[in-house]
Amino acid sequence: MKKNKKIQHYIEYISLKMLISFLHLFTINFAKKIGFLLADFAFVFVPVRKKHIIDSLTKSFPAKNEMEIKKIAKDVYKQFVCTVVEIIFVSKMTDEQIKNFVKFENIYLIEQALKKGKGGVIMSAHFGNWEMLALSFAKRYPLSVIVAKQENPYFDNIINGIRSTRGYKTIYKEFAPLGVLKALKRNEFVAILADQHAGVQGVYTPFFYREVSTPKGPAVFALRAKCPLYTGFCARQPDGRYVVAFEEIALPDTGDDEKNIEIIMTEYNKILQRHIEENPSFWFWFHRRWKSQKPK
Repeated sequence: MKKNKKIQHYIEYISLKMLISFLHLFTINFAKKIGFLLADFAFVFVPVRKKHIIDSLTKSFPAKNEMEIKKIAKDVYKQFVCTVVEIIFVSKMTDEQIKNFVKFENIYLIEQALKKGKGGVIMSAHFGNWEMLALSFAKRYPLSVIVAKQENPYFDNIINGIRSTRGYKTIYKEFAPLGVLKALKRNEFVAILADQHAGVQGVYTPFFYREVSTPKGPAVFALRAKCPLYTGFCARQPDGRYVVAFEEIALPDTGDDEKNIEIIMTEYNKILQRHIEENPSFWFWFHRRWKSQKPK
């Protein structure tokens, strides 16, 4: 690592530690109020990808007017800040508080999977608080999550420290092929966020009226292990807690692996779009989801 980059990473790390220490002086609800003020400030004066968010929302919700789109965009900043604050406060929560922070519906699907002894793949997204979904789920069932290594190693240590000390295992993306199959063999669940641009390695499927490159991984793992496949998205409730309703996606058997993958990931995007349409600001619109077009 270059010296200047290392210094930058360390400054970012110290800044984050100071922010965490400052917010820990307050209750989580008051910390969120501070966060909302920062979100409003950022939306006006530090508009990170603001133009991109508004453009994506406009194309995805053609029936909404400019004022409605702008309000959703502003709420996207607030929802993200809310997620960050909640993650910061995880270290101050008891295991019971984390467990009860998320209510899981259709949990019988998870119980059925355990009885089959093959584990299960859970496809989620950057929707609501995806970290709290994993942390709360891990208080009930064995869970591994595929994660990307943060560019800042100090950040990576902080985040993975929260994850590992609170009950679930992490599998870095580069070790996913072997790590996921091992976890499934142990009758564990593996959670994968499948809502980011996948580039040339993805499969193009419809999402908000456009074709997007969607990760193949979740479908590939489920088909190979012949294990159940679910979707689960963390929807924030008025009281600050969350609800996750699991849905099962049946594994197709067309005789063509690529076609099977396309069918699964098309269904995933369809279900995710439904959840986003119900709560547009819950999704992480900062992503460049429509980064490339489907090759001719």
